Amino acid sequence: MPRLSLIPEGDKDRGDKAVDFARWCGLTLYPWQEDFLRDLCITDESDLWVARNAVGIVPRQNGKGEILVARELAGIYLFGEKTIFHSAHFMDTAIDAQKRLWEVIESHDGLMSWWEDEFPGVPRRTTGNGKEAISFPNGAMIYFRTRTKKSGRGLSVELLVLDECFDLPKEIYNALSKLTRAQENAQTIYISSPVNIDEHAHGAIFSARRWAAIDGAPRTLFKEWSPGEDDDPFDQSTWAKCNPSMVDSGPGALLTDISDEALAAQKSSVMLDSFMVETLGAGNWVPRDSDLAGHEPLVDLGEWGAAVGRVTHDVFSSTLGVGVTPDGVGAALVVAAYEDDVVVLSAHPLTAFDRGVLVDAIRLATEANAECPPLAVAFDPSGAASTLTQPLMKHRIFPEEMSGGQVAQSYELFMRLWAEGKVRHDGNPRWVDAWRVATERSRNGRYRSLERFGGDISILDAAMAATWALQEYAEPGDVRVEETSKKKFVGSARAIRSTSRAKVLQF
Repeated sequence: MPRLSLIPEGDKDRGDKAVDFARWCGLTLYPWQEDFLRDLCITDESDLWVARNAVGIVPRQNGKGEILVARELAGIYLFGEKTIFHSAHFMDTAIDAQKRLWEVIESHDGLMSWWEDEFPGVPRRTTGNGKEAISFPNGAMIYFRTRTKKSGRGLSVELLVLDECFDLPKEIYNALSKLTRAQENAQTIYISSPVNIDEHAHGAIFSARRWAAIDGAPRTLFKEWSPGEDDDPFDQSTWAKCNPSMVDSGPGALLTDISDEALAAQKSSVMLDSFMVETLGAGNWVPRDSDLAGHEPLVDLGEWGAAVGRVTHDVFSSTLGVGVTPDGVGAALVVAAYEDDVVVLSAHPLTAFDRGVLVDAIRLATEANAECPPLAVAFDPSGAASTLTQPLMKHRIFPEEMSGGQVAQSYELFMRLWAEGKVRHDGNPRWVDAWRVATERSRNGRYRSLERFGGDISILDAAMAATWALQEYAEPGDVRVEETSKKKFVGSARAIRSTSRAKVLQF
């Protein structure tokens, strides 16, 4: 049974028929899959789908694709649906969905000859050039497409499948959602593993659908398999609760694989994050707008405003931090420097993520302070920031790509320094804007870091990365230095050191 669910009332006769038909077609569904299929097909007194929208959230490798195969077969063969549009985040996923459905049809004589008394011909499969489809003798069509702004243009569909919709851009959703509006008895299925806001730049749509379902949205079917707040993620009973197809052998979520992943997750923050989201279905969701109302900032904004200050004497220990928003739109570049034992932060004017502009800004910062170059440039390489590494290396700038554990360390360090009164900043208004929406996240009380939603907090990400690098590669106060490395930034061992003293770069 799902941990969270919303199942509308209605007639389940069509659902029972769909389940029987799936069995006749040769599909061997687990009980939870049959229940899901049955509930998808509940009708009202007008014989219309009670659930115009269906939201299904289940960890990977549990067989959600088999539910879609069964629903699409029933739609074409039993319910007279003429146009089905199956979309996926990646083309490989769409192709695989077509292949699964076609294998069932092709291997079943009854499905191949279903219309022989009314229409000549047999079902046909079209592949290649992104035009994957299955056509039927009665004129019905199932399209399999990757999601783009132009997907389905001109179509009116009775069933819209948004497979793996953990990453569904708003503009694409706006285009696809119109495909069902002209149909009185249409259904849209949102089915996926959960959103992880740190990795999925476009998780807001699926998150919003989930929140609406949790809040009891009408004409909505909702099922989610996930752990509760008090469930031990390393207990086998939790694994079974979250993985309805967990098995010792055969198709499904293999117990041995889950056990191995759990063991690794106990040793690594990065693995724990993946284990919680992908294996247990504990989504890192984009929150409701209402959740941001009345939000208490992580720092006192008055105290932050009073902490404005700049470097007042010559120092040579400085680092650069880069922050990029999950959608790859916003960005920030921050320099951090020690003055005595206080970290002083200064932000670059850039606010948008443009690789060329950002790389040039880092390069110019290095060249402008050539006698005393920044000790390191650091960032979280997840998302669009990962595209900075190669362009920087072409300029012999070797960035420090932070692990998930190091991102958590940077948060802990920064917040501790702030609590100790050892952080000053340049007074840029972006600081306050970011603190107003920044929220803390953690995994089971561990690996705390910033939650990346509600607004652009890239300036905070950049500041924390720069502060972490400053601790790693510099020592507060004066340091006697002997020689300069040929590399402008390093990701290991020792900080770059210079015999010259120069005022640290301030943007």
